[in-house]
Amino acid sequence: MSLRSKTCLALLTIAISAPLTSFARWIPDNTEQGGTEVYDWSHAKTRAQVLEELEQAKADPTWATRQGEETGVWPVLSPEPQKTREQVVMALKNMSAAEKAYIQSFYTGA
Repeated sequence: MSLRSKTCLALLTIAISAPLTSFARWIPDNTEQGGTEVYDWSHAKTRAQVLEELEQAKADPTWATRQGEETGVWPVLSPEPQKTREQVVMALKNMSAAEKAYIQSFYTGA
């Protein structure tokens, strides 16, 4: 075989195998949008069991301490008067060096 035919054959082989190998890493697992995987949820709890667990959770004293969508209760602002700007500035000026270092440790790269 001539060099020209070997080169053409090599290029043809690459041209044919390249599209086929591009799919080698793609494994369809139906996690893509529009997947059609149907999961077996036969082990799932019934609605009555879930409602019973919800009532047990609400009976827990720590339920009231949670905020947000879990409880459906949003935080209420404190009726105590807010600090003035001057009070905040004075509190910052009266901070010890250890307190300042502790607050600075919250910020990475500070």
